[in-house]
Amino acid sequence: MKRIFYIGLCMVMLAIVCNSCKKEPINSDIEGHWQLLEFTTKADNEIHPCERIYYSIQLWVVEVAEKQGTQGLTSFRGRYQYDEATHTVTMTDMSTYATPENSRPAEIWELEPYGLNNVNTTFKVVESSGKYMTLESDYAILKFKKF
Repeated sequence: MKRIFYIGLCMVMLAIVCNSCKKEPINSDIEGHWQLLEFTTKADNEIHPCERIYYSIQLWVVEVAEKQGTQGLTSFRGRYQYDEATHTVTMTDMSTYATPENSRPAEIWELEPYGLNNVNTTFKVVESSGKYMTLESDYAILKFKKF
């Protein structure tokens, strides 16, 4: 009888441990994999259509990359933070992410095809329905579709 009790207790503890390790998104309407459809630069109101440009936003990390595209863009990774009070997204410290000794900060000209003009950018969340998202910075308005 004691053996059955201890086996049952172990199974309950295992179930609790497994459930507590799940990483929940901070905001499921913003976090996930997004395809950048286009961005509009605010200075000249020019629309820049995007092909095969993707953002991955997970917990505290953002990655921007061209996947199987023709431009040969460098991928970058940075920190992501969502502020619920101001409804803003901040992406900071954009850099390459090979090995730590080979990692380097992104150059502004390398970020421009991604709709970014700085390694540290704050966006106002204009729309985040879970399927589509629009972010606005002082540089551009970015339109995404959930991937």
